[in-house]
Amino acid sequence: MVRYRYSPLPGKDYIRLATIHPGRFEDDVVVSLQTSLFPRDGSLRYEALSYTWGSRKNRRPVHVSRCDITTTTALRSALRMKFERILTRQNLVVALRHLRYVDKPRVIWVDALCINQADEVEKGPQVAMMGEIFRLAHRVVAWLGPEENDSTHAMELMDHLGSEVDVDFVYQTLIPADGCTDPSLSDLDAYLRYDKRLFSAAYHLISRKWFDRLWIRQEIHLANPEAIILCGFCQVKWTNFRRGLACLYKKSYRVPSGVNTGLFNGRKRALEGFIFQVNTTLIELRLDYGNSHCTDPQDRLYAVLSLLPECERALIPQPDYTRPYDELYQEVALRWIEYYRSLDLLSYCDLQNSVPFPSWVPDWSTPSKIVDTVGTLLACSQLSAYYDFPKPEVLRVVGAAKAKVEKYHQIPHLDNTSRDVVFEEIRRLLLKVQLEKRHTVEELARTITRNCFADSYDPPHDRRPDLDTAKKLVELMLSDYEFDRDDFQLSSPYRTALKEARVIRGARLIVTTDGYLGIAPASAEPGDVVCVILGCSTPLLLRPLGNGEFRLVGPCFVAGLANGEGLLGPLPENIRVVIAIDEDGKEEIAFKDALSGEIFHEDPRLKSLPVDLTDFRQRLSEDPNSLIYIEPKILREHGVDLEYFDIV
Repeated sequence: MVRYRYSPLPGKDYIRLATIHPGRFEDDVVVSLQTSLFPRDGSLRYEALSYTWGSRKNRRPVHVSRCDITTTTALRSALRMKFERILTRQNLVVALRHLRYVDKPRVIWVDALCINQADEVEKGPQVAMMGEIFRLAHRVVAWLGPEENDSTHAMELMDHLGSEVDVDFVYQTLIPADGCTDPSLSDLDAYLRYDKRLFSAAYHLISRKWFDRLWIRQEIHLANPEAIILCGFCQVKWTNFRRGLACLYKKSYRVPSGVNTGLFNGRKRALEGFIFQVNTTLIELRLDYGNSHCTDPQDRLYAVLSLLPECERALIPQPDYTRPYDELYQEVALRWIEYYRSLDLLSYCDLQNSVPFPSWVPDWSTPSKIVDTVGTLLACSQLSAYYDFPKPEVLRVVGAAKAKVEKYHQIPHLDNTSRDVVFEEIRRLLLKVQLEKRHTVEELARTITRNCFADSYDPPHDRRPDLDTAKKLVELMLSDYEFDRDDFQLSSPYRTALKEARVIRGARLIVTTDGYLGIAPASAEPGDVVCVILGCSTPLLLRPLGNGEFRLVGPCFVAGLANGEGLLGPLPENIRVVIAIDEDGKEEIAFKDALSGEIFHEDPRLKSLPVDLTDFRQRLSEDPNSLIYIEPKILREHGVDLEYFDIV
């Protein structure tokens, strides 16, 4: 049998479509490939297949016909012909058998057939179009795999849950759907009650490899409402399936005997970003999609192109698989810094061993290990970046070295552990810290929660603890209190505070020579320097290499350096930094007067600087995230001890 030879596409605005010819399930798969101009108005009728490629082993042929075969009888006769073939992976052949109609052809776009995978030059422009290909398909079909592990039962569960609830995917809330028959399914205080069989079937279904593939994130989320999830021959509308997943994720449940709750909960948490996905940004990419899988490190950027803001898509060069990925990453990082005139990208870097690019470039090919510094909002106040590139791989920044790490305590990984274990592990950690040097209860509470409190938001966040609750939790940990599950039930404020403390799992609690406490990456070491950098909203941990050069270890949380104190001193006593949320749910950083309740956007400490704020105030009225550039010389004259750091 002859291997199929692709004809070159006429231009960058052309695609191929595959027609699956009709046949019985057991018949060989026969397709025809047609080249078509790709209009951007949705007038081209085709379905698009979202699936996982699967194992490289046991490749199977897809037969390619260059003639029109429209009936089953003609197909069987044609099988005696010498078809050309494309060798592809078994999972795709199985999917095509399930998709094939018995009595009529089916037109579909599928990457393994419609893109010449052996032509690296063709792949670039085709990959750049994939977001539009899925967005404009008249239906996207997501193939999970053949029926097994009672998957039809689990699919029916997803369909049922999804028909009973409506979901706000931004705020992760459930309400009863119109016509629902069981309002308790949208009540987060009511437990799901299913038997072992159903839990087992649901676990195996949501553990399928399709959910972990990076490419499917844009494929399914760009799809129109006609999209379906297909497992074996059972199909469920994607809109229903997603609502069902959200219900399964948000609800607590009574655990049937024999169910491994750790595995089930771990799998649910792994799918959070997929279920509640919103469009991402380059700095959030590793947090949002880092645990999704792809083969080529360049696809970490190419696979999500259509989910990025339009301005950031322009920062990523035309896909080119002949180019080393490290060159791509470094170019995108440099373009990002120059476009935004910001160094916040550094807050999303962590120290990597043996990578072929500088430490100021995020390693988009790996999951993020950075510390969640959610409580650090404005470490540089509203001062914009000063930076330079004295050499191609050296980023020169300006900032203040505030403290040096003296020692650290490793925080254990607390994934899939019960609340009593989390409580006791953090208690052990705090008792050890207190033995070495006495810290206030408030210092400890702010550190283990990263300043993430209800009143850090305006209006206050109803799923965050308040400071008093966090302090009481710390007092319990420092006392001889014996853990009682009844104190940590769903309605308990302690439970919320403990949930925030769980987030620091796997990080290091650092103690500095100046007495600061902080949460730092797992790679932090004694001698690392806590720095506040102009144009970077979180403190950074830098490792001195000598000759004025540093490696970036990653962002850190230090309570006394969270809101510009390291550059401009403390805020007035009645003023605090908050995340203000408007009626449309848009978040922006602001300042709040605790006495009057007034919300405003200008850092009151800027008034003391000898600069004209007129232009800045005008820009701030139009964009609350505006920054002001002030020459480092002026800040030094004002008493800010700034220095240069060359990050390599």
